[in-house]
Amino acid sequence: MASQATRVDAVILVAIVGMAAGFAVPRQADLARAARRDQVEALARSAGSAAALAHAQWEARGRPPTLPGARGLVAMVNGYPSAATLPLLLATAETAPFAHESGAFRHAAAAGRGCGVDYAPPADSGAPPRITALTEGC
Repeated sequence: MASQATRVDAVILVAIVGMAAGFAVPRQADLARAARRDQVEALARSAGSAAALAHAQWEARGRPPTLPGARGLVAMVNGYPSAATLPLLLATAETAPFAHESGAFRHAAAAGRGCGVDYAPPADSGAPPRITALTEGC
């Protein structure tokens, strides 16, 4: 008799754990997507700030072709950082969740889904850079 009660208790416990997982797993996935979107939006804002600061330094220093950055030499294109050297102006913690290639920052946890930030320096002098936060695929 004690064996049957133990089995019933185990079945009830498994059912409760299963129901809890049924609620928790989708909620965790939603939270992870929201966190990735927040990281993308924060990186886009940081890229904009870094580009604006570099532009101000570029103007103040007489428009040189490169600027010294905290993590290396930053190439300037029409007054803004090049797509390849923009990461040198961003904190490692900001870019750590992303893979970077030619101005495209893609979130590593959402690879292949377009979750990230696109950066392109202006094509013409006097225009701002193009910074696009891509959150649909996060």
